Amino acid sequence: MHILLGVLGVVGGLIFWIWKIKNAASVAREVVDVADDVRAAVRRFGYRRGSGQHPLEAVEDTRLAAAGILVAFAKMDGDCTRDQITAIQDECVRVFEASNTDAEQFTSYGRWLAQQLSNPDEVVRKLSKNLKKTLTQDQRKELLGMVERVSAVEGGAASDEQKLALKRLSESFA
Repeated sequence: MHILLGVLGVVGGLIFWIWKIKNAASVAREVVDVADDVRAAVRRFGYRRGSGQHPLEAVEDTRLAAAGILVAFAKMDGDCTRDQITAIQDECVRVFEASNTDAEQFTSYGRWLAQQLSNPDEVVRKLSKNLKKTLTQDQRKELLGMVERVSAVEGGAASDEQKLALKRLSESFA
């Protein structure tokens, strides 16, 4: 009987460690996929490091700048959650009339942009400079609405930091 319990214990231990290794491999694949998505988005939208300009100031496509702002707002409460990323992608599909693939690319590029500075407020400020010149009043209102909807994903309402940053953004557009 004791031999049977020993064998069951060894088999159980092997199953446990195999399960742990499979989970670790899955997480590693997901990290690699995210890195590949960001690399592909950066290549797709043609950022060149040699331009001597900060990446946030070199964004010419308003959709990319808007995606970067949305990610920066999502990061104000910590790192982006899966729900926030999905909400950003949904906003890109709805507002920009983009395909799901394009929305994923916009979000990936926005995540890369938001990582260029450690302060999300500064990311919003730099990206909104170009938008102030290029967006119409209606497009500015739509962007502010997008920010409000993404900010409300976690906890059902925007945090105090997000509300303050949204107020500064709307004042910069005025």
